[in-house]
Amino acid sequence: MANEATRLNRKRRRPYPPVRPKYRNPKNPAETWSGRGRLPRWLRPKLRGGRDLDDFLIERASAQKRQTN
Repeated sequence: MANEATRLNRKRRRPYPPVRPKYRNPKNPAETWSGRGRLPRWLRPKLRGGRDLDDFLIERASAQKRQTN
């Protein structure tokens, strides 16, 4: 009974909107990462190999266009 009462009295977490992916695996475009939480398995070895995180940005082309204008 005590467990049920404490469980019901807890505040609910506020709902967060879905986070869009920020990075994409070039070899498998279905694998994406929002940049939050742990690094995904597909990204760790590439970063260790010397690649930069910015190499995997999804909207890199549109960001470059904005910078040149």
